[in-house]
Amino acid sequence: MRIISDKKELTKLCSFIVMGDGGVYNTTGSGNFSFIMNMLKKNLDYVELCADVLSNVTNVKIEDRKLSNNDGYIRQSQVTLSTPRHPFFTKLRERIYTDKYKGIDPHALKMLDFEALSFLYMSDGCLSIDFRPEIGMVNPSYNVTLNMKRLSYGDQMLLKNALKDKLDLEFNIIKGGKYFLLRLRTKDVNKFMKGIRPYITPSFSYKILDEMPLNNQIEGGDIV
Repeated sequence: MRIISDKKELTKLCSFIVMGDGGVYNTTGSGNFSFIMNMLKKNLDYVELCADVLSNVTNVKIEDRKLSNNDGYIRQSQVTLSTPRHPFFTKLRERIYTDKYKGIDPHALKMLDFEALSFLYMSDGCLSIDFRPEIGMVNPSYNVTLNMKRLSYGDQMLLKNALKDKLDLEFNIIKGGKYFLLRLRTKDVNKFMKGIRPYITPSFSYKILDEMPLNNQIEGGDIV
């Protein structure tokens, strides 16, 4: 178990876990809220990482999730991480949610660092590589995005500004279908990867890039 004695540090990490794949819910309609997160079993190391953080608040439980296959689809095995109801999660609910909309907590953004960002990236981040020599490409093109498509344009802007102010990472808001997402400019890819690499669990290592060649880092450019 990871012992976190600093209350601000604990609040920061829990907030970003909730803003990622986690959530705080009240299934009884009264009283305090509890934390619940469903995740593919192949990412159990990430679930255990979150459990280590949350166990500083209250008890945690990891269980296999029962999935229905009545529709004929074969789904990958999943696990559920959950906690009992607790006032701490009720406070996070009040900060992050507006009714059922899960947004961004401006208070948590003040504490944004690479460890906090790693939870968002493991949950909702994507690294794609495009290399087509047949069209004259000499080097691969790397595309790093944060696909938090549930967020409004305003919340995307809050997150974009915090990433620039706190970590000097320049993301651009782009349209992905009917949703918005954040795409990292090319010249910041190495800085981003170096910052989050120590915090990424092995099952998400496919989202990590070795250092990009300097001739791929177009000054001020974005990945097309």
